[in-house]
Amino acid sequence: MKTILFLILISLPSTLQATLIELADCTGAVDCIITTTPPDPVVQNPNDGILLAWDEFQNFTLLQDLRVDRVFDESASFVEAIGSDFLIKAGTIVSSHYLQWDPNGAGATGSVEATIKLDSQVFAFITADQNLFDSDFLGLPDLDYNDFSLRGLESGDTTVFNGTDVDIDWTASSPGDWTRLITAFSPAAVEIPEPSTFWIGVLLSALIARGRRCNLVKLEGETQKAL
Repeated sequence: MKTILFLILISLPSTLQATLIELADCTGAVDCIITTTPPDPVVQNPNDGILLAWDEFQNFTLLQDLRVDRVFDESASFVEAIGSDFLIKAGTIVSSHYLQWDPNGAGATGSVEATIKLDSQVFAFITADQNLFDSDFLGLPDLDYNDFSLRGLESGDTTVFNGTDVDIDWTASSPGDWTRLITAFSPAAVEIPEPSTFWIGVLLSALIARGRRCNLVKLEGETQKAL
């Protein structure tokens, strides 16, 4: 019985897991890549002309407020405005994703445009140097993020919400551009999805079969007593 309940639980889709799935409509770059092996350390001048992205810490419960530059919904219960920035409050569950862009060739100036697609709603952008430094605890363990200056985006760079996607238009020289995307969920607002009809059927069948076995054992016991 416990095994059946376990199978039903693991069959439920994850509400919190967030994953990069595509860098779509990418122009201006030599290549656009989602990687599971990011550069270590993250260097100030990769000079490779590649828009590079990777998933970072997943399903992390914030122990302290996280300062971000923009949010998808300013009225969310776990968000607080602070000056021109916002705080995602402690206790919120977040997942993090990192992007890097540097034109091809030392000192080169180039632009890249792309639509970044994830399987969950992007809730916040971290684009300012200090906010990036302060959020590196969401980075991959043991990866050296190399806190160099001019790490964030510049005023001419645009990063905008496009439904669940993110559209970017970045121009960089030396060093390049970096940003962190955040998905965020309030634990109080997370609902466990209902199990599929298939698994409900499996559970009911198991319960019926168990009932039949119990009745059979009982009947055999009474028969033996009669003998």
